[in-house]
Amino acid sequence: MTSVIAVLLLSSCSSIAGKDHSSEYGPAPLLTFVFDDGNDTDYLIAMEVFKKHGVKASFAVVTGWIGKKDYLTASQLLELQNDGFEIMSHTVSHPDLKGLNDKLIESELSASKAALEGIGIRAKNLVYPYNKNNSRARDIAGKYYRSARGGRSMLNPAGLDRYELRSYSFSHNIIKMKALIDNAYSEKKWLIFYHHQIDAKIKVSGRNGDFILGEDLVFKPSGAAGKYTVKGICPFGSAMYITPLSGTPQVNDSVTGQSSGATGILDKVYYNEKENIDELIKYIHTKYPDMRIVTIDQGLDIYNIK
Repeated sequence: MTSVIAVLLLSSCSSIAGKDHSSEYGPAPLLTFVFDDGNDTDYLIAMEVFKKHGVKASFAVVTGWIGKKDYLTASQLLELQNDGFEIMSHTVSHPDLKGLNDKLIESELSASKAALEGIGIRAKNLVYPYNKNNSRARDIAGKYYRSARGGRSMLNPAGLDRYELRSYSFSHNIIKMKALIDNAYSEKKWLIFYHHQIDAKIKVSGRNGDFILGEDLVFKPSGAAGKYTVKGICPFGSAMYITPLSGTPQVNDSVTGQSSGATGILDKVYYNEKENIDELIKYIHTKYPDMRIVTIDQGLDIYNIK
């Protein structure tokens, strides 16, 4: 009798351990990069990096900012689309949709789609500003878009909530981001990273003169070039945030402002997002060659979302 009970217990434990979790898994492990707001670095930097690797990204555009300083122009948007990149809506004025009434939500979502279509852009999908949404925003999004992306820092399983696609903020912790890619691959889920302006943070010492915000910078002997975007804070003094336009700035490079004539020495690179994106794409292509890097619209096709 005791042996019979033991056999039954073992059989029961075996069936629990072998429970079918296939409903949690998607049809394939996927990765998507979405760049929010429509910054000009989508065109100046991201386009080059992704085209080099033969993959595409999605760019979510605030239509009220098109053509403004440091944002994409209509012609740049069309060029990105013609090269196979996806252009998404990110509303007209980037409000918190949860704080708007239904009429204003509808206006933001319908007008942004109409504005993009007016310049020849096929805007099928939406990104909620600040990742904030509620049932009213999701219902209205369903009238105009195939899907909408929020946040929640989670992977997307087989049973997608198409009007609250989950995503992680792009991090400067490359080890953490590679771990997320590992998880998405092993669990056959869809990982979405969202990002904004692509920049680099550096520390420059021994300054001679004052650099001017917005001016072009030249780095030697590396031959890199960038644009001084904003002044920041670092643990040991001031830092410079730059748009890394070409090449890779290196420690001990001399830095020269092309308008101000100011000079200095590059002491430290805190991060370089252009290089980080490049490294992550290489990581996937090397370690997981069957993991696809797709746009939001391509991912929906793979998940059979009509």
